[in-house]
Amino acid sequence: MRCRSCCPKRSEISRKIGLRAWILGTTKGHWLALLLAGCGIQILCMFAWVLSGGNDDYGTRLRDSFWISYVLLVDIGTQTSFSSDERGVVRAVAVVISIIGFVYCLTFLGMVVELIRSFLLHWKVKYSKVDAQGHWLILGWGDKTIFLLEELLCAVQRDEADGTSRCCRRRRRIVILAERPVREMQAEVRLHFRTQDPQGAYKRLRAISYREGCKAHGIELMKVNASAADDILIMCSAETDGSSDHEAIRTLLALGALPGSLQADVWTEMHNRESARVVNTILPSAQGIVARHAVNHMITLRALVPSVGYAWLRMSTTRSGTQLFLLPVPPALYGFSLKDMFQYFPHAVVCGVKQNSCPDDTKKLKIGTHKLEEGDDLIMLASGQETAGHYVIPDCMPEFTTASSLKAKRRQSTVLMADGQIRLGPAADGPLIVLLIGCPDDFVDILEIIDGYVASGSQVHLLSTKPMRWREQCLYLHFSRAGKSEFERITVTHHLGRRRDTNVLERLPLAAADCALILSEREGDSESGLDSDSRNLTVAINLWHVLQSMAEEINKHRANSYRKKCKLVTEIQDPKSQAMLAGNGSVRQVGSFVFTSSTETGVFAIAVSCKDLYDLFIKLIDPRIDSGNIVATPVSKFLVGDESLSYFDMFRRVLELCNGTLLGWRRSGDRHPLLNPPEKDVPLNWQSKGTDELIILLPAIQAHVEFLEPPEEPKQELTHPEQERLLGTSRPAGSITSASPAHSVTSTRKSSKEKHHEHEEEDQVRIPGALNDDEGAVTMQASLSLSLPFPK
Repeated sequence: MRCRSCCPKRSEISRKIGLRAWILGTTKGHWLALLLAGCGIQILCMFAWVLSGGNDDYGTRLRDSFWISYVLLVDIGTQTSFSSDERGVVRAVAVVISIIGFVYCLTFLGMVVELIRSFLLHWKVKYSKVDAQGHWLILGWGDKTIFLLEELLCAVQRDEADGTSRCCRRRRRIVILAERPVREMQAEVRLHFRTQDPQGAYKRLRAISYREGCKAHGIELMKVNASAADDILIMCSAETDGSSDHEAIRTLLALGALPGSLQADVWTEMHNRESARVVNTILPSAQGIVARHAVNHMITLRALVPSVGYAWLRMSTTRSGTQLFLLPVPPALYGFSLKDMFQYFPHAVVCGVKQNSCPDDTKKLKIGTHKLEEGDDLIMLASGQETAGHYVIPDCMPEFTTASSLKAKRRQSTVLMADGQIRLGPAADGPLIVLLIGCPDDFVDILEIIDGYVASGSQVHLLSTKPMRWREQCLYLHFSRAGKSEFERITVTHHLGRRRDTNVLERLPLAAADCALILSEREGDSESGLDSDSRNLTVAINLWHVLQSMAEEINKHRANSYRKKCKLVTEIQDPKSQAMLAGNGSVRQVGSFVFTSSTETGVFAIAVSCKDLYDLFIKLIDPRIDSGNIVATPVSKFLVGDESLSYFDMFRRVLELCNGTLLGWRRSGDRHPLLNPPEKDVPLNWQSKGTDELIILLPAIQAHVEFLEPPEEPKQELTHPEQERLLGTSRPAGSITSASPAHSVTSTRKSSKEKHHEHEEEDQVRIPGALNDDEGAVTMQASLSLSLPFPK
């Protein structure tokens, strides 16, 4: 038990500590300490003046000493009025008192200024309001905010180019409300745009207003004039879990509780498609946008069919200079056939028409003999709104080099294969081996997308540090919702290990791998996108060096295959990483980089600019929706020997032979495909034995009915291999066997009969090495995962 004599001592100590904390730790204590210090200084100065003996004007009496010491303290210039004949001790005391008074007065005035500043700041925060009408309101701050500002500033630039009035530009401001200091937001935005566009976009930053506050608080929303905004944009954070969706729903509830009716269009980015369904129910004017699902298609296509994936990435952002537009059909074109529209638009590509008069279930991309009528919208691929709407009707119809006089046979579609594969190019022929390095939260969605694009018998090897129990849970829930027991065409092999470890990478089947996707995997809730990007870059560089060290062996292994290299695709999220890669050629040679945060923001911006265009974009990129497909086709399918054809000539030939729309091409000497080529009437030299590719948009019906055979030159006898090359036939072969002792999957792939030579891109790497057994791999097919008990 405690001694009673100790209790008063402990109470006294606590009382002293509490008094010290109140004096030194509170504003009231500071003022009290300053007052007590002033009284003490006054008394000491009076005592010093008495000891000095005084002078003829002020003696040593109490009244004289009090007044002269006070005057010397508050007025530093009083001692200069003393005569030079005064005694030295009197002058010394006057100087010391004046110095002490000067310091004390500065301290007192500083506290007064701080008190006034705090009052003004409190009133500013409490009563200030952003004076804006018809503005963009961005709620929240994250990794994608910088990219969203780029999209919006590009829209402002387009308005300026279209001749929008000055008053309209003033009304179209950008307001950001986030729980982050204003100075930090301003500094990050200025730093990014200073490096990207020091002359253009940096000057337009004056149209951006910042405010610190909670986006789910009604008062803060009223202070940014949310009710008067034209568009309210709610961007989710970089994490791929449900926390950001819950935060977005909280913000929607706060917007719905605002007084009066909300006239703005609310756009909310969601991660979960199930959560996106409740957005419109909570707030009728809100629309949930799941941009991540579309980006998963793009990054997968960038690895499996590189030209098609690159085309989608170009069309997903307004900053690329090549995007889709929906334009009402001009009255002057009513009654014209859609198949003749391509020659009327010299600066754009007419992809098709969308009939708004049809029911929603029949609003599909229409190409061919459709007659344009009032209410139709042209789907255009152009660099801008103005160029997309520029058309010229020629006086006489030009003549085009077509293939109508050449012999052509019909065969079954090459887009939808017999096993259900969506074949978008020869790069996806036959069973493939795909490496997934990294396991994000939505990895099952990526596996499902791969399963739709690859042939039966394909293998996917997944390397991650995520535990197997968690992966099994995700797969079980996916199969339960989809109503199936396994993937249709792929077998998933799971590997446990550190992705940055070179020894772990060497255990993957690098020798037979066709492509590798390095995905962002957050190793903690507090990990930033920059940390994830640094890890992905390390993995990409290590894998590139491993592949280079095995180059000689793998060249012999893949001598007769269509792919000469393993397509290496790396996901990058943070804008700082994107700026670094833009100026670092040595890192870009490692492989292709997909900036997913920027691409998600671009898809989000498409929805904000035009909801109908966003719906069309999502339908085209998702093969499960019967709206059309973008394919990459060898140019040899449309040639007989060497020919000189312009874009218009090639467009007409593609339209006649496969009822498709020519979006662009990739020449053998180009690194990337070219969409919407300029100078469409200038002939170019094409070789039937070349490696050029055509990027073609096929309508929905084309994926299920017919595709025309390539033309055959009359009276020309071809050898059997040459016929197979022209017909584009291939014999996908490959048997997959499971090595039971090591629990690993090996693949034996036969040589393909079509010996195409893919152009060697700078962003691809050679895949070297022999196929090694992976003793640490865990082979788990979908059926095996379902045979396990339900994960707890």
